[in-house]
Amino acid sequence: MNMVLLWRKRRLAMKRSAADAAVTRGDIIRAARTLFSERGFAQSTTNEIARGAGVTEGAFFHHFKGKQDLFAEVVRQLQKEFDKAVFEAAAKAPSGIQRFLTGARASLQLSQKPEYLRIVLIDAPGILGHMQWKEIDTSIALEAIEPALRLLVGNKSVPKSRLRATALTMLGLLNESCFALARKDPCVAEDDVIDAVEAILKQWIATNQGAKA
Repeated sequence: MNMVLLWRKRRLAMKRSAADAAVTRGDIIRAARTLFSERGFAQSTTNEIARGAGVTEGAFFHHFKGKQDLFAEVVRQLQKEFDKAVFEAAAKAPSGIQRFLTGARASLQLSQKPEYLRIVLIDAPGILGHMQWKEIDTSIALEAIEPALRLLVGNKSVPKSRLRATALTMLGLLNESCFALARKDPCVAEDDVIDAVEAILKQWIATNQGAKA
């Protein structure tokens, strides 16, 4: 009986420890987001982040290998929140192309919000490197874009290579447009980007109307 009680106590202690660790990790990420957004990556130190989270610098390094490791996690979190917000905006529109276009417009507008703009668009490509930044962005974005493209053709079977090529084309158009809007490129307008997205979608539907269900 004593062994059973001891085992239960250890299990409870482990659960509490894991819960505490998750809370601490979340506090560190929140503190980092604030500093990265206000000052940028270069001007934010691990000591300041730890203080903002109410933990020691030693605790910081217990949860993250370093500032760049933490920054990558912040980017992932922001990208997931971004895609969730785009999905929610699109869900309010009628079905079909209009839903996709509403999501595309939301992505252009949300990308210009200060926190996302500073961390994901301005700092992330240089700090993480283009390959890691694209891996984070692409892996999350394709989870939304590819099912949406399938839905437009009635979830019919289309070649995976064609689906991926179209999804990457769409993602590239939206990403580059977000960068252009951030630079205030006078040759890029939101409505024109949406027109380009619509043209790609119409071509996608026309090409795949004969796909087998």
